Amino acid sequence: MKLTYGTKIIFLTVVILSDAFLAHGQNVLSAPAARAACGAENIKFDVSLDGSQQSLLKSTSDKAVVYILQDFPAIHAPSHFTTRIGIDGAWTGANKDRSYSGFTIDPGAHHLCVSGQWGGPTSSIALHHIEAKAGEIYYFAVRFSYFGSAGGIVLALELVDEDQGQFMLQSSKRSSSHPK
Repeated sequence: MKLTYGTKIIFLTVVILSDAFLAHGQNVLSAPAARAACGAENIKFDVSLDGSQQSLLKSTSDKAVVYILQDFPAIHAPSHFTTRIGIDGAWTGANKDRSYSGFTIDPGAHHLCVSGQWGGPTSSIALHHIEAKAGEIYYFAVRFSYFGSAGGIVLALELVDEDQGQFMLQSSKRSSSHPK
């Protein structure tokens, strides 16, 4: 049986998505890369949002600034989408809906993590390695993809440039969080 090019593409897509969905149901925080970046699975956060921009962080000569910007569409959803933010194996806080968090880090290698707090089979994590330089500001966008009830929500964590980062800061609310 000879497969056409279109049939091969569809077959490969189904295989790749099936593998992703099967791996997705595993305890992804037990993987070494996730343990190096995320915090403990049992920690959850309460998040409140503030529309003011008054507490933007300033870069310094001895630290780097990191903003995590949750790029969730501005829709009225029946529930909130909260993502925990981790660095080097510990949670630093969380974002909810379209919001941002910022923190400072020492120069050098760091491992970032965002993890869906909604739990269950539709939870997801995204990881990113950063070589931070003192005085620099880094903007990371948390992106959401939805693959239906079987696949759930898949997160991505992407470095964005300063222009996009500033735009996202100005069009988002500042998040404040504390462990439940």
